Amino acid sequence: MKWRFAVAVLAGLALACGGEAGEGSADAAADLAPSPDEAALEQIRAAYVEHFNLHHAPVVADMYSDSAVALYADGGIHMGKAAILADLESNMAGSPSLALTSGANMVFGDWAVSRGEYSVTSTPAGGAATTFGGNYMTVFARENGAWKIDVVLTNMSAPVPPDMPRGPRPAEAPPENGTMKDFVASYAEHFNLGHASVVAGLYTEDATAAFSGMPLAQGRAAIEAALTRRMAAGSPKITIHDVATTDLADGWKLDAGWTETTATPATGTVTTSGGYLILLRREPDGSWKIHWAITNSLTMPQG
Repeated sequence: MKWRFAVAVLAGLALACGGEAGEGSADAAADLAPSPDEAALEQIRAAYVEHFNLHHAPVVADMYSDSAVALYADGGIHMGKAAILADLESNMAGSPSLALTSGANMVFGDWAVSRGEYSVTSTPAGGAATTFGGNYMTVFARENGAWKIDVVLTNMSAPVPPDMPRGPRPAEAPPENGTMKDFVASYAEHFNLGHASVVAGLYTEDATAAFSGMPLAQGRAAIEAALTRRMAAGSPKITIHDVATTDLADGWKLDAGWTETTATPATGTVTTSGGYLILLRREPDGSWKIHWAITNSLTMPQG
């Protein structure tokens, strides 16, 4: 089943391949070799970077499913291949150059999920070159035997400039059809109470979290430290809207939605909104824990 939702962020793509085999047995080398699906996804990754940097917008757009959702760091939401192509053509006017660093990749039958880091350098006409980067999570779906990008969400790993222009968004928020409402409600409750250790306990011990505007946090201890810093910055209060959930395989789910956050630092009240994408794993005790997470946020216009 495909999921259809709208949240917010910049498109990126990459995945991890198996590492090179070192000294050891042939069996050990085989264990390190990428699976056929990983190899196919790696070919997509390499082709994406090549054709993006050659500014072949139609070729890049064809790597997406017809009904894909691209969620950009500028808050823009582009739904469907035609909208993604139009956005690529517009962005390529600045002669952008894309670099990707693979993080990890997991395959679940006809679904695959990748995470990693990206950077983009762009030079608008008459302007100076600018570089920004962050983290991404990409969801692939197998269609007629071929892998296609179905959803992508990325963020910036440095604080987002408060005056950054927002990209286009739908006039109405998407319906909240996710099935993890109790889970995200517990997350929001304890986040709003400043319970960093409780929120961190909703992640697996070896989880990875790419929070917007912050360096990648790897492991529950690092995630708790990142949450503690965030909670100390103006006592933020978050509302989480659970939009869509997909069952990947026994013991794994993807959940996506959007958030609204209000904080009150010394400079005054700040409201942000953004998207999230989480890969959840069922633990032996039956509970669900976040294994991978990515969020993004952008300051809301003040009315």
